[in-house]
Parts: sequence; C-alpha cells; structure tokens
Amino acid sequence: MGDRKLTDEAEAFYIAVYETVQRIPPGRVTTYGHIARLIDAPQNSRQVGAALKYLRHASLTVQPDSEIHEDPDPYNDPADQIDEEPPSGRFDTETVPWWRVISSDGKIAVRARGGMDLQGERLTAEGVEVRNDSNRRPRLISLREYGWFPPVDDSDSD
Repeated sequence: MGDRKLTDEAEAFYIAVYETVQRIPPGRVTTYGHIARLIDAPQNSRQVGAALKYLRHASLTVQPDSEIHEDPDPYNDPADQIDEEPPSGRFDTETVPWWRVISSDGKIAVRARGGMDLQGERLTAEGVEVRNDSNRRPRLISLREYGWFPPVDDSDSD
C-alpha cells in the first residue's frame, strides 16, 4: 500500500474487505461490522474502517478469484444477496465504493475534513437519502430503507 508494506495477513484482510465492499449495490449501504462478519472477522469492524481509510494509499491488484460467493436464500430479499460478478481485482477509491459503508447507528463516520461531505454527496448521487444530524450536517441514513445485509455464512461455527 503505497510506501507502507503490509504483512501478508493484513494484505489478505484488506483484499477481503475491498472485494466485499465492491459487491455493495449502488443506492445501498452496509456497516463496518457487517463487512467484518461477511469476511469471517466479526471482531474486526474497526479494522474494516482502517482498510477503507488507507484505500487512498492502495496499490493492490489481484486476480478476480473471490471466495465470497453464497447461494441465494429464498427467504431473504434478493437485493440483499451478494452479487455473483467477480470484483475488479483493482483496488482504489474509485473501484471500491467506500462511501457505501457507514456506522452501525446509520451515521456517516467522522473523518478528515471534507470526507464526510464527499461520502454524503456520493450517497445522495446514488439515490440514498442522507438526513441532517442535530448539528445540521448531512450524516444520517436509514439502514432499514437503504441497508444491504446479505446473510453471513455461519456454517463453520458448528
């Protein structure tokens, strides 16, 4: 990642995050915690945020051979299913829709100057309603209306 060398384990984690975030459909959002659960690292939601934060430094490219394909569940909303198209294999701020990942309380997380506004603008451009918080900043998103929460494969936990 730029001039920062990642360990093999960290690089694999970042790639899993990026590939999963690439699957979030336009006009939908999910949480850092749900991304962590989807990549079988439920305790690492903060690290999901760190991976997205350092995306601007990313110089990772991999062959599109993702293992995050799941069988559709007829009891879930089809819009919540993981898209079967492989990720691009290239990871940067344009190919990984980082703006579709928000906190579990439905808020755009606090970040560097302008980052919150840019995230709100990108979500609005995709048709997501971003409401103002108590400080009149556009930060609130309805997870009920715009949430993307495909099922997590818990088959390994038995």
